[in-house]
Amino acid sequence: MNVESKEINGFAIDEFNQHDLEVGKTQGVCPLCSHTRKPENKKAKCASYDWERGLGTCHNCDTSFQLHTYQRKGASDKVYVRPQHEVAVTIPDSKVVDWFADRGISKQTLQDLRVTEGPEFMPQTGKSENTIQFNYFIGDQLINVKYRDGRKNFKLYKGAEKIFYNINSVVGYDSCVVVEGEMDVLAMHEAGVKNVISVPNGATLNSNNLDYLDNCIDYFDDKEKVILAVDADEAGQALRQEFIRRLGAEVCFLVDFEDCKDANDYLVKYGASKLRDVIDNVRPVPLEGVSTLRDIEDELKDFVKNGFKPGFQIGLKNFDSIFSTYTGQFITVTGVPSSGKSDFVDQMVVGYNNNYGWKTAYASPENQPVYLHAHKLMRKH
Repeated sequence: MNVESKEINGFAIDEFNQHDLEVGKTQGVCPLCSHTRKPENKKAKCASYDWERGLGTCHNCDTSFQLHTYQRKGASDKVYVRPQHEVAVTIPDSKVVDWFADRGISKQTLQDLRVTEGPEFMPQTGKSENTIQFNYFIGDQLINVKYRDGRKNFKLYKGAEKIFYNINSVVGYDSCVVVEGEMDVLAMHEAGVKNVISVPNGATLNSNNLDYLDNCIDYFDDKEKVILAVDADEAGQALRQEFIRRLGAEVCFLVDFEDCKDANDYLVKYGASKLRDVIDNVRPVPLEGVSTLRDIEDELKDFVKNGFKPGFQIGLKNFDSIFSTYTGQFITVTGVPSSGKSDFVDQMVVGYNNNYGWKTAYASPENQPVYLHAHKLMRKH
């Protein structure tokens, strides 16, 4: 194994061994928690290093980390505006920190994901507001910024490229989690799920412009599992279906936030450990035409208990005792010429209309003129 490889899965390494660990060793200290442990445990080898994949895993704080930083892969051919401000290393103590704490997000997570605050002109209010700033990086380059003011108004940096939030976090992993907002990324990070990214502009019901996916598509080349943890509302489900269409159902997996709208709601209600369990217990996207026992479990139990239930009937006792139907079926009525097939189909149509209010569209060339056909139906009623 060449631990000084210049790339991982096609991503050129920018800073090799960013945490200054023992190169080539498979065990060592954790850069995330070792410095906070008791003096006698500070040098304990609580982490495993996988230099080939560029990932570390800590068995004390139960989290993972990247050994290196990486340059951008698949740069866009278009020319975009870049945000013109420096990003602070730490977020200052303020009401913003308290606001995040009320939502289950610690100051450490804000620092890890380089969330900052500062004044910004917001078009919705027509003046400068103190804003939370979610900074979008690729490698060490600031690509975009999303601003959020106290009135829950949002804006992205004008003319900047749209990319996934926290896209650096998925390099080296064979899986990633996709969420619908930056707050959900912070919630997942708080729960120890680090390889998580967010779409930059949420979900809309009528259309979803996934240009950010086009701009970052190379980051999905090595992903064997893409976990779609978007909102449970109608717009979120539409976004989920578009991701499945674009990435392929065979690599997509789904989560269930139970009675919560999204990951941050789940974190606040059930805690970090339960949120981590949600990601550990994802289910594959059901493949069209393929069923598992779990898919038909309720119907199977009902059948065992109650047997066959009669389907829809036309109201003729002798006929209903031998035949009923269900929606979604295609019925063919056959017989020798002039044996009354069309008349009998008319009788079935009338029965379904009387019993269930079903409507019928006809393509019946032999029933001309149409008013005579209508009169036949009336007589059957």
